[in-house]
Amino acid sequence: MLKFRFRTKKLLISLSILILQANYAFSTDLISTADALSEKGQYNEAVTEYKRFIFFHADSNRTDSAFLKMGLAYRKMRNWHQALDAIETSITMADDPQVAEERSFYLATTMIASKDYSLSKLELIKLIDSSRSEQIRQKALYFSGIASVYNFDWNATEKYFGDFYYKSDMENRAKSLKSILSETRNSYKSPGTAKLLSIFIPGAGQFYARNWRDGLNAFILNGLLIGLTASEVYRGNYDNASLIFLLLTSRYYMGNIYHAGKDAELYNENLDRRTAESILRYVSSDEP
Repeated sequence: MLKFRFRTKKLLISLSILILQANYAFSTDLISTADALSEKGQYNEAVTEYKRFIFFHADSNRTDSAFLKMGLAYRKMRNWHQALDAIETSITMADDPQVAEERSFYLATTMIASKDYSLSKLELIKLIDSSRSEQIRQKALYFSGIASVYNFDWNATEKYFGDFYYKSDMENRAKSLKSILSETRNSYKSPGTAKLLSIFIPGAGQFYARNWRDGLNAFILNGLLIGLTASEVYRGNYDNASLIFLLLTSRYYMGNIYHAGKDAELYNENLDRRTAESILRYVSSDEP
């Protein structure tokens, strides 16, 4: 009887070991399969395998890593909401603070990719202020600058890249970047000035905003209408003059003023985009 119990106990232990080994092999196979699919660019299939692993091994010490990898696969597919959710879950499950910081960095860069620049900067500022890793702080400074560039926030761009370059002993790069931004600020066109110019001389505001074609059109058209109105007044055709002035002259004159301001705004927007492209090319080789 004792021998039977001993053999039964031994058999149960052996079965438990076999089950654990099979379970580990199964889980390892799922992760390996998912990783291989992701490397081949089959991100949707990889996500399915990561989900299977998470479902069958919710208590595994590798589940948090599976969430991160799943989030990165979602990011490749531009499924931003799912990517952010998965990466955030991997951060909350991380036991090691340094691992959590590294994943917070992935979260912030995913927010940048999804064009949520304000939230990304909040995450990056946390890393700048609290991380003990100089490497992570440098990365956070760099990508805070990138988020600021996309947001056309030139003051923040200058601040973050200035700190990044000075800590990297690349003061000359910081000075060159500051020069680019200074030139941009000095090149802006004032919508108020554009409108004021067009009040005195129709089309002058458009010329100021570098919209030569519309400026010329406004100058000629308003000139003709003002001349026609004055001609009718000179001839004593006051009714015709009033009609032309109310229906045409005043309308095109006020439109000329309005569009002068809009042209100045459009000029500034295009200048911001060109500046952003220039800065991104300039800093692309410095990514830590």
